[in-house]
Amino acid sequence: MYSKKKFRVKPMEDIRKEIEKAKEHYSDVKKVFLADGNAMVLSFNKLKEIIDMLNEAFPKLSRISAYALPKDLSSKSPEELKILHDSGLKLVYVGIESGDDELLRLIDKSETFNSTVDGLKKSQDAGIKSSVMILTGLGGKKYSEQHAINSAMVLNAIQPHYASTLVLSFPYGEDH
Repeated sequence: MYSKKKFRVKPMEDIRKEIEKAKEHYSDVKKVFLADGNAMVLSFNKLKEIIDMLNEAFPKLSRISAYALPKDLSSKSPEELKILHDSGLKLVYVGIESGDDELLRLIDKSETFNSTVDGLKKSQDAGIKSSVMILTGLGGKKYSEQHAINSAMVLNAIQPHYASTLVLSFPYGEDH
């Protein structure tokens, strides 16, 4: 999805202008999704500033949500996560993909079973709900059983508020 799009952090002035423009057209906004990448990679101060701008622009705002990686949740202190929650960040979407460390290493996920559990539990302790996704089929025939078992184990360990699966298949084989 993002293979041709280079990640960059937008300047705050651009974000401020986007929020002001949205305010002109959508005054009754109740939910905002910080889209187009992993917003949790931003520093606490930048996230807090964006959330404050959103709350000021949209007085009826009741929920802000964002994509997140567990390591980016872990990089925030419990106090910072609590402040972000109290300011409106209520839900994070996390593509866990698998609970199996071997598969996570093979797909270069840069997460492990333990880092996933640690990051999500830390954010949940701050009151932030989680919606997670597992990729069924990721292990193929070779890793199918360990993928299923370890993915179930990670879901049991974190007890996300929402869990979903997406089916990964290779209809033309892995080379296509």
